[in-house]
Amino acid sequence: MNRILILLFLIISLSGCKKFLEEDNKGGISNEEFYKTEAGYETLITASYSSLRETFRLTPWLLVAGTDMYQRARGNGDRSIQEYEQLYATDSYVKTYYQNCYKAIQTINMGVFYSDIAEIAADKKSIYLAELRFLRAFYHFLLVEQFGGVYINQQATFEAQLNMPRSSLEDCYAFIISEMEAALPLVGDGRARVNKTVVNHYLAKVYLTRGWDLKQSGDFEKAKSYALAAINGKTISIPFEQLWSPTNENNDEFIFAVQYDLQSIASSTDGNNQQGIFGPYLGGSELNHKYMSAQLYPSWNLHNFYDEKDARYDATFMLTIYDQYFDYYDASKDKTKILIRAYYPRVWGREYTRTDSIAWAAQRQGQIASNFRYYPFKYNEEAYREFYDADMSTPVIKKFDSPSTRTIFQQTASVRDVVLARLAETYFIYAEASIGLNDFATAANYVQAVLDRPGNTKDGTRLSPTMNIAASANQSEALNAYLIESAKEFAGEYLRWPELRRTGKLKEFCGRYNYDIKKIGVDQAFRGLDGRDKILRPIPQDAIDLNEAEIQQNPGYQAQ
Repeated sequence: MNRILILLFLIISLSGCKKFLEEDNKGGISNEEFYKTEAGYETLITASYSSLRETFRLTPWLLVAGTDMYQRARGNGDRSIQEYEQLYATDSYVKTYYQNCYKAIQTINMGVFYSDIAEIAADKKSIYLAELRFLRAFYHFLLVEQFGGVYINQQATFEAQLNMPRSSLEDCYAFIISEMEAALPLVGDGRARVNKTVVNHYLAKVYLTRGWDLKQSGDFEKAKSYALAAINGKTISIPFEQLWSPTNENNDEFIFAVQYDLQSIASSTDGNNQQGIFGPYLGGSELNHKYMSAQLYPSWNLHNFYDEKDARYDATFMLTIYDQYFDYYDASKDKTKILIRAYYPRVWGREYTRTDSIAWAAQRQGQIASNFRYYPFKYNEEAYREFYDADMSTPVIKKFDSPSTRTIFQQTASVRDVVLARLAETYFIYAEASIGLNDFATAANYVQAVLDRPGNTKDGTRLSPTMNIAASANQSEALNAYLIESAKEFAGEYLRWPELRRTGKLKEFCGRYNYDIKKIGVDQAFRGLDGRDKILRPIPQDAIDLNEAEIQQNPGYQAQ
């Protein structure tokens, strides 16, 4: 076996992994000889972790688009994934996500396969293998969240394999849980790697999701148990703006992240695009603002979820754009002496008036730039959307800003870590599992523990939820209150679509809060050609066509 031939589907090419393996496999030696060495085998471990970059380098649309929190911006190219009506099994966003997950799984399978021959210390090998088994289960879980039951791939493939039947949802969950639970006692405690906290967190999330999907109350109890193990007595203690500071990566509240830094990327286009997705275009490179693709706008309703004293609003959105966007992060600069290019004022409970504007400008004499723009928040959604197609028309999310690459005007310029799991989510998982058990008081307590983060209010008082979870009359009402709190806490993070789907609230929240879907009509948007709703994503048509196994398409999507 002198050359590696990896082919899962004909459409799922592993060119990226193959290139990596061949570049490190020099001198004409066989794979067995190369991966037998510690240095050779560790290239497979590195490749397995690097798969996270490929999966999350560009925003994984399936995790955020078509929800209550974001809506379509300029253009029509992404209407399918945002509005459902034109979402078919040939959709490119769906296919890309599906491919990336299975490519990553195959890379990981190579690491598992060659672990038998790797001549490394037994304790290190055990940790590596546990990390790989977790990562393989993690990618299967990402697929299950979107597609339901999928093909379980746990074999390294050296030749074309085209007979791959879908497993049942029950079998998929059983596989994912067994792999994660087997990995748990064997992984290490090192940060920036799969560790026990990571595994406990995702076991909690998998059990939570299975509890909703299979309607098994015992899974909610297991989710709570693993969530407690992941929390491990830690409290929510870092002020929100500090939590997301570019200088505070890998802090104690971040559990699992796709790692980036300037030294680890080959060129300015090898970062990720998370900083430039959520909000309008800010102008060209000549303005020295960050690159915004103007693909997703935070919804009017998301802005409306925050109340007046919630300090997370100011920490989430860039409400003042200075002469150059990243001036905001320069502590050495006196902000009272820098020109202001854009301002997004809001007065809670009433409209921002001309009188308010004059008073604000009077306090900033000499700071108003010649091309200054201001867009006050309006409590009428139609009025708020009036200038949607204009540059800078709404505030952008700033949580993921990458000041260290400010001079690079590229979509993938960010070298900020992509945070996939953090402590606040673990608390929310516990709360959601409690709702699954109809224990609304406990759910409210765990959500409140996150709201009680230091500095979460502008006046130093206690932050209250928008709706009282504990006072909910039923589970549906409790979930509604919970999901509004989740939206505020996790704006811009890659969590929302799976959260709405597993709780059964996807169609309801899109119909209530997504402007574009409301315009279409929620029943029209979700109704498939077969008369059933599009609640899962479609299995990519290519994966069906090239599979010798009989594959049943998900409800809502007719075979093409």
